[in-house]
Amino acid sequence: EVRDGELSGSVGQAKRLEAIEINLGDTPVAGGIDYQVHVQNYGWMNTVSNGQSAGTTGESMRLEAIKINLTGEMAARYDVYYHVHAQNFGWLDWSKNGESAGTAGYSYRLEAIEIVLVAKGATAPGATTRPFIKYPTLSYQTHVQDIGWQNSVSTGALSGTTGEAKRLEGIMISLADSTFTGSISYRTHDNAISGTEGESKRLEAIQINLDGEIAEYFDIYYRVHAQNFGWLDWSKNGEPAGTEGLGYRLEAIEITLVKKGEE
Repeated sequence: EVRDGELSGSVGQAKRLEAIEINLGDTPVAGGIDYQVHVQNYGWMNTVSNGQSAGTTGESMRLEAIKINLTGEMAARYDVYYHVHAQNFGWLDWSKNGESAGTAGYSYRLEAIEIVLVAKGATAPGATTRPFIKYPTLSYQTHVQDIGWQNSVSTGALSGTTGEAKRLEGIMISLADSTFTGSISYRTHDNAISGTEGESKRLEAIQINLDGEIAEYFDIYYRVHAQNFGWLDWSKNGEPAGTEGLGYRLEAIEITLVKKGEE
């Protein structure tokens, strides 16, 4: 057991936190402490309080995120700050008063935590910019011959058609919920930047790239279904996908984000 901002867990040993118990001990006013953890394969578990165990034991399940809150008069007098050491990211910034700390969508373990009480409204113990890192949401939609704009789909799903001999004519791609700065850029081989609408022009090839900080953490992969060839192999990070000089249409596309360096 540690107290008042001391480190609990380990750093540099690749060991996961599996459960946590948090107590206030003696308090100057009435109140308690609530906390909730996000556990591998379980998601957010029920909130517990005042020394109860949150997480699992004997199941080899990692904690991935945590929220901590003060209750009663303690919540009126103090802020509770906490930050975590997350796999592959290291120490994240400080969260407070029920904000999430950790990661979501990465399957990364928490390895250590520090928790401290601060008088209400006093200065935070450190930076508070990035306490929680979410996996970005990728969505895209295509304009298809005789169909028009299809509904948006998300990471890895097919947009367009196969076996119907219909050309892609335009595409829109967006990133949302990204903790990182940066954007997505793309261009198509069709005499226009992102396609056409109402001109019966086919897309023949595409290049997609991540820009800014997000490119340090993710690769973007994409593949296309091309007339007379079917599904081509995957391109990534600005490489061309499709055909050139053949006059063949693109018919479908799949796009996905992959954590940097993974297969």
